[in-house]
Amino acid sequence: MAEETIIDNEVMRWHHFDDPEDPELVVLAAHYSLHELAIEDCASRDARVKLDDYGNYLFAILSVLNFDSKNDELLDHKIGTFIGHNFLVTVCHGTNRSVSYVKARLATGEDRHLPIEIFHRLTDHVCDQFLPVIDTISDEIAEMEQLVHDKPDQGISRKAISLKAALSVTRRFAVAHREVVNALLRKHPPILDTQLTLYFRDIYDHIVHATELIEMHRELLTGLIDLNLSATAHRTNEIVKMLTIYATILLPLNVITGYFGMNFDHLPFIHDHMAVPTVTLLLVLIALASTLFFRGRNW
Repeated sequence: MAEETIIDNEVMRWHHFDDPEDPELVVLAAHYSLHELAIEDCASRDARVKLDDYGNYLFAILSVLNFDSKNDELLDHKIGTFIGHNFLVTVCHGTNRSVSYVKARLATGEDRHLPIEIFHRLTDHVCDQFLPVIDTISDEIAEMEQLVHDKPDQGISRKAISLKAALSVTRRFAVAHREVVNALLRKHPPILDTQLTLYFRDIYDHIVHATELIEMHRELLTGLIDLNLSATAHRTNEIVKMLTIYATILLPLNVITGYFGMNFDHLPFIHDHMAVPTVTLLLVLIALASTLFFRGRNW
């Protein structure tokens, strides 16, 4: 369904489009005198989150975030909204879960049906999606912390860097939405009453809390990367240490076997029938003595 009239009564109309290229949007834009630049922003998937005041109506772009933990990818779904005194127009690229959520709330009769109130509900749900993203990343951080202690490797650092980048993008979106709410409170347009201002301030507080959590998790990832690098370096040093010990134990054995392996006929004990067991016993004793020496030094 490209165009849907969700609310149509004497108080207001809510028109929703899940295709910004729908010809009906152009007709509706002419009816409500919506600016062509705002319509272009609705069609763009890369439009930034913002709030513009066009006098007779407000235009806002919101972005619903979703974290794909399988690919460590952050997905965003834009909502273009036109908020007037008696109309609301929302434009998305396909189905949008925030719009679906608000529609479900309206169906239960829990919310009043005014454009700015519906916009508040949309903004509230959009900003609430930051916490699930943060929680998902937090769970992955907890798993990586266990992996660092059990088996550190470079893959953990790569994943941590990827998650840190996702948090940085999440923070950028959170700050952008915070500015939208802040601009709305600062402008205080006529359609925003005092009672609803309190609810927008509550959204602002939630966004501030989300940004604080993002910063905390970014610091955790930084520490995790450092810890993993240290653990990986320590593990590498332990491997090099063991190889060095083995090489040191084998060195005198190589000298002895190399000496008696020379292609000369007049070497000591070369024709003695006890030469082989004697040299073998000597090699075992040297290896055993070297091992006991290294163990005694805690090497």
